[in-house]
Amino acid sequence: MRLLDKYLLYSSVFAIFTEDFSFHYIIDIKLFYLILIVNFLILSIHKKMVVHKNLIILLGFFFVHGTVLFLWKQNPIKSLIAQLLGISLTSIYYYNFLKYYTTAKAFKVYAKMAFYIALLAIPMFYLGINSFSKYRLNGILSEPAHYAAIMLPATYYFLKQKEYLKLLILIITIFLSRSSIGIVGLVLILIIPLVKLKFFIKYAWVVGVLLLFSGLYLYQQWDKPITENTGNQLVRRLKETGKSFNAISTGKFAPYINLSSYAFLSNTFITKNIVANNLLGTGLGSYQYEYDKYYPKMRPPGYLLTLKQSKINRTDANSLFLRMFSDFGIFALLLVAYFVFRSFQLFSNEQKIIGQGVFFYLIVKLIREGHYFPPEFYFFLLIFLKDFDEDITHS
Repeated sequence: MRLLDKYLLYSSVFAIFTEDFSFHYIIDIKLFYLILIVNFLILSIHKKMVVHKNLIILLGFFFVHGTVLFLWKQNPIKSLIAQLLGISLTSIYYYNFLKYYTTAKAFKVYAKMAFYIALLAIPMFYLGINSFSKYRLNGILSEPAHYAAIMLPATYYFLKQKEYLKLLILIITIFLSRSSIGIVGLVLILIIPLVKLKFFIKYAWVVGVLLLFSGLYLYQQWDKPITENTGNQLVRRLKETGKSFNAISTGKFAPYINLSSYAFLSNTFITKNIVANNLLGTGLGSYQYEYDKYYPKMRPPGYLLTLKQSKINRTDANSLFLRMFSDFGIFALLLVAYFVFRSFQLFSNEQKIIGQGVFFYLIVKLIREGHYFPPEFYFFLLIFLKDFDEDITHS
């Protein structure tokens, strides 16, 4: 492989881990965008850049749908333009990158980098380097939940490839992140492949034992004292979220609710109100403006008002599904339906290990993270949607 090809391959994959790399020169500049723009120019000079017709149709829909609804709802259209530019740039680049370097080669580089980043994250955590908090690991990523999510495809890949040492390292770091979404991802990695009858019959006892011990553990931990940073945080969130669930309907929150539960429930309340009044959505990038219209209907807990965090996740809805449902209304349900259909396709073929691994990132992304173009998103999404190994266009 030529040196230029190696640079494009490794820098484009490394870019997906760079959300926390930025520097200030007149304005804040993110390393991800710098790499993307430079590589876009290089790739366009040395290769023929193409745009898939389905991507053109989708971007065209976002533009027309968004323009009509932004004008109707009288929201600032600059947000629509910013979202379209970000989605277009990242999706077009990674489509062409994967087209020329293939799924298998790019994913193997990602898995290798994920392992080394996980190895690096352990001493970083204990030495307090780039630490989100002294209790939670985040490595070179900006926060623990992002770290856990981006490691899930590699975790599944190492499991399937029987690379157990690498698998163990990644699992340890996900546990050290203390991310509830990371734990959800690991549970799904264990359970979803067993949906097939022959695997279920063979391994159902393993799942049963794990569920039994998990239930006993939660039962034992349920009444123990828990603070913000000590005790079992998963139990804490389960208890407080359950007690406050009626806030989705009323908008009234208990004074003791934790920040994570409040973020999810408050944005669910806002989304419910937006969709109830706008079945077709309000346009790509409109969530923050619609949030402000319905926020007065809520009664946030006093301590979050004091900390000025009562509008947490105002720009991204705390969940990609919630944001999509708000922005696109019933059209979002069609996108989710296709996601489910594609997932069944991948898991029906035992050879599609890479696409299956990416599924676990995407499912937690739908649940937890609402940004439309974080560095890693289109790298993973395009691998999920298309097997680029079928179109080898380079030697």
